[in-house]
Amino acid sequence: MNFQVETLDTHEVRLTITVDDDVVNRARRDVARELSKQVRIPGFRPGHAPMAAVIRAVGGQDVFDAEVVDRVAREVYPKALDEAGIDPYGPGQIEEVKQSPYQLIARVPLEPKVDLKDYKSIRLPVPSVVVTEEEIEQQLQFIREENAIVQLAERPAEMGDLVDVRVVGKRQGSGEEVLRFQPRRGMVLDPDREALPGLSALIVGMSAGEHKDATLTLPDDFDEEELRGKQLDVSIDVQRVSSRTLPDINDELAQTASAFSTLAELREDLRRRLTEYKQRQADQEFAMQALDAFTALAEVHYPPAFVEDRLDDLLQDFKDDVRETEGLPFEEWLKVQGKTEQQVREELRPIAEQRSRRGLVMRELSRVEGLNVSEEEIAAEVELTARRYGSRQSEVRRVLAQADTRSAIRNNILSSKVLDRMVRIAKGELSVAEPSGQPAEPEAAPAVT
Repeated sequence: MNFQVETLDTHEVRLTITVDDDVVNRARRDVARELSKQVRIPGFRPGHAPMAAVIRAVGGQDVFDAEVVDRVAREVYPKALDEAGIDPYGPGQIEEVKQSPYQLIARVPLEPKVDLKDYKSIRLPVPSVVVTEEEIEQQLQFIREENAIVQLAERPAEMGDLVDVRVVGKRQGSGEEVLRFQPRRGMVLDPDREALPGLSALIVGMSAGEHKDATLTLPDDFDEEELRGKQLDVSIDVQRVSSRTLPDINDELAQTASAFSTLAELREDLRRRLTEYKQRQADQEFAMQALDAFTALAEVHYPPAFVEDRLDDLLQDFKDDVRETEGLPFEEWLKVQGKTEQQVREELRPIAEQRSRRGLVMRELSRVEGLNVSEEEIAAEVELTARRYGSRQSEVRRVLAQADTRSAIRNNILSSKVLDRMVRIAKGELSVAEPSGQPAEPEAAPAVT
């Protein structure tokens, strides 16, 4: 056996294996003997029929040759990979078989490779968190709204009222229903806080039990892209009209809405909580910025099969989400959307490619920085999770003890460690004297979205 390796620009190689005649002949004899045991051939004992009879019995030369190729490949392909020093990502695919000399030509995907470059030089500006007086006032207004006195009103609706309403919108011309709006807690008539711009003005003047047909023009920045700027025929049914009396923003409101005695104490608590919330948001955004910076700097190579595997997982998650959120089998959802599964798959491809690059960069950083997850850390996370379930702790622990669940926990902990290391590097907090750790191969690529 000898071989030739051609490097392809898809992070694959084309491996041409020239197989010795004795290997091929032995494979043919072995295949003929095995097939003759599986297929009853009149006039011959199982395992003793001549090759020509076996070929006729199994459906012809092409079927027989395919079995021979499989037998030869199982013998020579692993040896060729080993001798050529090829590190495959997954199974290769035989593209061609030649005779005289007998050659197997296979396309082999290579294990992804990542060069992080000078990643320790990455620096990003650290955002500062500031809570303004305006933001505190907005929170106080929200508290005020939550503590409004609501009373049934025996009169037409006015701005500021709370109305129970049902709205059905149909596309002009076709009569196709494209919108159904019925807020569970009612709708406050306020042009500055309405989900359907212009709806409050249409409802003002309507009384409980009244119906109205009208035209509503949706804005160009409406959430649903296909409805932006469209005119809808809407039918409006008002079931209840209630007035709202808002309390003053003072110590009494603080005592009613919180555990504090004064408005000043409530303001200070709001400032603290807003600061903590904004800091968490800023930290999450900074971590993603750091991840993007590391990914942009790195040189990442992977074969098409790597992305296809990520796409398989992503598509399955998407199917599960459709069943849970839409209550439809995926095939029915496709019919409603007028799409094919392949179209959805291609729509998900950019996400899969982004996740592929990010995940590979995170995996390589965890390796070069020597980041690992101990059994003690997994056990601590299991215990913390179980305690949240009170009386069901024992049941939850049994579930979390399963191998696949523990692997997911390990992966999540490793992801957090990797992102934390990226953040510290990007902030310049990792001192030169602080050891990064010995390179280690993580058990799985860190999870990333």
